[in-house]
Amino acid sequence: MPPLDGRVAIVTGAGSGIGRATALRLAADGAAVGCVGLGAGALDEVATAIQASGGRAVAAVADVTDRNAVEAATARVTRELGSVGILVNNAGIPGEGRFIDVRFEDWQRVLDVHVTGAFHATQAVLPAMIEAGWGRIITIASEAVWLGHTSVQYATAKAALVGFTRSLARQVAGSGVLVNAVAPGPVETPMLFANEPAEIERERATVLLGRFLVPEEIAASIAFLAGPGGDAYVGQVLSPNGGTVFPG
Repeated sequence: MPPLDGRVAIVTGAGSGIGRATALRLAADGAAVGCVGLGAGALDEVATAIQASGGRAVAAVADVTDRNAVEAATARVTRELGSVGILVNNAGIPGEGRFIDVRFEDWQRVLDVHVTGAFHATQAVLPAMIEAGWGRIITIASEAVWLGHTSVQYATAKAALVGFTRSLARQVAGSGVLVNAVAPGPVETPMLFANEPAEIERERATVLLGRFLVPEEIAASIAFLAGPGGDAYVGQVLSPNGGTVFPG
């Protein structure tokens, strides 16, 4: 039997990159998947791919910074697929520019998408997880937590998510809900390739593997934490980073 058979997952930012790979991987492991994010076409494509492989999926458009939209998307997933037992807080955006040039509204938008988005999505699903006595919440952080980042607002948001993960884990582990994070190194995603070519090559040189990671490798770590292998992990930060940093 697939390890996630009978489970229902929500993946935010499911239309591309790590989110897309995670939605497909959780579905391959037996979960029904709510694909949540912006961009109806991309979300529909992921949901259709899952359905074509014999799985169950729903595409639900929602901006994670909009609490009402997140609650509506969660209600739809619950209605069509069942009670949500796995949440992957993946939605994120890059931050641009030197700190002294960053406008407050751009700073706030990065923190809102990463941190407030995780807050909204987690509050939307957590009561049902506690009631069921089982849940898995996995939030996407970054190696930037240890290395810093060319974007101060991005690194700040990711560091906040590690604090969110560890503090929430202490509150809810006794109810059967396990909260962990995954902090990837450089991954071949649209966000990475939006950088200047010289910056991309500088980042590639930091990876001891000699190559960028691919989204499917990050999805494997997420699936591990969501499945039986993750049953002993509480408040942990796994970092599939290819050797860019040795946290610990």
